[in-house]
Amino acid sequence: MNRLAVVLALANSVSLSFTSRVTSGQSIAQSMPALPTVIVVRPSDWHGKLEEWNSYRSVDYQLQFIDSTANPYLLRNAVLDAVNKAGSPVEAIVLCGDVAEPPANLKGANPTRPITPTFSLDTSVKLGQLQTPTLVTDALYGDIDDDGCPDIPVGRLPAKNAEELRRMLGRSIAYERSTDVGLWRDQVHVTAGVGGFGMLADAAIESVARRYLTEGIPDRFQLQMTYASLTSPYCPDPTKLKDAFLSRVNRGGMFWVYIGHGWIDCLDRFTYGKTEELICSAEDAKRFSSPNGPPIAVLLACYTGAFDAKVDCFAERLLQQPDGPIAVIAGSRVTMPYGLSQLAGEMLESCFIERTDTLGKIVGDAKKATWLDATDASQVRSNSESSTAKLKSKYQSAIEQMAKSLSPPDHSLVGERREHVRLMNLLGDPLLKIRHPHAIDLKSAETVDAGSTISASFVAPWSGKARIELYLNRDRLPTDLVSIGNYTGTIEQHTQMQSNYENANQLQLWSQELDVNQGKCAFEVPITGEMRGKYVLRVRMQSANDWAIGAKRITVRRVKDLR
Repeated sequence: MNRLAVVLALANSVSLSFTSRVTSGQSIAQSMPALPTVIVVRPSDWHGKLEEWNSYRSVDYQLQFIDSTANPYLLRNAVLDAVNKAGSPVEAIVLCGDVAEPPANLKGANPTRPITPTFSLDTSVKLGQLQTPTLVTDALYGDIDDDGCPDIPVGRLPAKNAEELRRMLGRSIAYERSTDVGLWRDQVHVTAGVGGFGMLADAAIESVARRYLTEGIPDRFQLQMTYASLTSPYCPDPTKLKDAFLSRVNRGGMFWVYIGHGWIDCLDRFTYGKTEELICSAEDAKRFSSPNGPPIAVLLACYTGAFDAKVDCFAERLLQQPDGPIAVIAGSRVTMPYGLSQLAGEMLESCFIERTDTLGKIVGDAKKATWLDATDASQVRSNSESSTAKLKSKYQSAIEQMAKSLSPPDHSLVGERREHVRLMNLLGDPLLKIRHPHAIDLKSAETVDAGSTISASFVAPWSGKARIELYLNRDRLPTDLVSIGNYTGTIEQHTQMQSNYENANQLQLWSQELDVNQGKCAFEVPITGEMRGKYVLRVRMQSANDWAIGAKRITVRRVKDLR
């Protein structure tokens, strides 16, 4: 074969190879599933401020944009039309803009016009004198088949203008890009107000709520509690209550949960002695600042998410802070204990057991499960045999009996649950990614004698430092708390309350840091002779941009005297 023939043969071979690769590549591309769709509703003249977020989200989603209109029902028709025409499943609906522009100060100016409207619906469940005749909800945008149960997660960015929208969405991007895997990712902060149902009822509600949080939030989390009740060990010096819970929340955390009464732009009142003040006022919202680890706020309270009000609601004020909560889940009108507990319980399962990876889906799955009957709710879950399912069945009877005792005889608990599916709205980016740690399978005996040691082992995902910790179980209190008796308001009593508060939130008894190599590791934990009852053993590892954690409950038993 001459040189020219060799060259032509090589060229042809290269051409055939290139063609084969292109054809193969096209075949692979054609076989790949389409990216999920996200429908974005915004005023048309705001589109330029979505450029950064659009570019960022387009890696994982196909974004379809819709111009907002003043009529929510016409806008819903446009959303439904986009859903029907989407070439892939719709992951979320993102509503950009507040319900209405702030009123103009000039006399004779045009009245306020809607930016992205919401729905006002009649309430069907009445409980107490404060019940309002209507509620507002964004859930209807996601109800595709008109059965009342939302099918697609919906989130609203309640921005007043395009620049504020850009800032809010920019915070979502920064949150997801953060490589900070510090302790804040394993913190949950709970702030509670007094129930106001009476001493015995309040005590019962506190007990069940605390037990539910104890069991529903995995042991790997450190739960910090502040309770605005003078009889609780979780009540700090009452003159410093606001400073106490804000300082903890501002350290960063995965969630900040408020349980109690609320109003449009503030939280409940707290009374001690002759002094009465708000747990958190509208002005106090400016004090929320968590530059490292801004939490997702869950406000289990009335009115705090009334984003249609003439003034900014408390949830909106939190989102307006440069380093405030990254998103808020809150009620738009009067909320009720049973409905809130059911929705909160479903969110616990979606987030911590199912390990759902976007905020919108956590809320969306919780709403579906809350809407459905218990027998149908398991269809929403991919892991219906989870430990939390057993937890819910364990406490469901107690919660329902409590709800019935506090409700009129003709009150519908099913109706209350479904009302809260609409009452509670997500203000924030529904596509916000929630990071979960690598799970460490921590092995040890479940029961150990006091005064001995317990042997444990785990498989380290990488080489580095491992921190081993032993905690009291959350349903227990340290033994060094001092009863204050009747509240008298003395300086000495306030000092003791603050000490009790700090100690009640400090359950760690022992810790050790080990240098470990990737693979199986073993260690021992000393068990003192005074220990009794339930404890939690925890191991945590952290790398430059990732973390792993595992926890195991153990029981320490008293050694019987055999003499």
